[in-house]
Amino acid sequence: MKIYKKAMNILAMIEKWILVIATLLILILTAGNVFSRYVIHQSWSFTEEIVIAVFVLISLVAAALSAREGGLVSLPLVTDMLPKKSKKPLLIFMTVISIFFSVILFKYGIDKVLTQLANGKRTFVLNIPEWMFWIYVPIGAGCMALHFLEYCLDVCLKKEEKK
Repeated sequence: MKIYKKAMNILAMIEKWILVIATLLILILTAGNVFSRYVIHQSWSFTEEIVIAVFVLISLVAAALSAREGGLVSLPLVTDMLPKKSKKPLLIFMTVISIFFSVILFKYGIDKVLTQLANGKRTFVLNIPEWMFWIYVPIGAGCMALHFLEYCLDVCLKKEEKK
């Protein structure tokens, strides 16, 4: 369990750095494009493609980090009203459903990437293979599944240790 927790802490650190770098990239590209349009009167047409792809990355990585803290697993409004005995089975059930969703997202993300690889589809402005942007979907889904499992194990094992 200690090795798993260390690996998850490393993954979370990498995800946080990805979020920082991706947010800075969006900030620089968007501010640069605005400056370019209003001062130089030239628009950076490539920024739209990059910003949309990076927003997808940010959304999925942030969702994975939220899952690590239990933010996506339960609705406290409902679970806080339940008796203590039913909270653990409900958490396990919600974790199974969440991991199932992540696996479906992963599968369809991989299918999309493989289809785009086979078709050789490229972006309009930058002429970059589109699979490079869609690869964020299975990566984010995999991270979410790992963090859903991590949160469930943390909660379930902490309660057992207290006994």
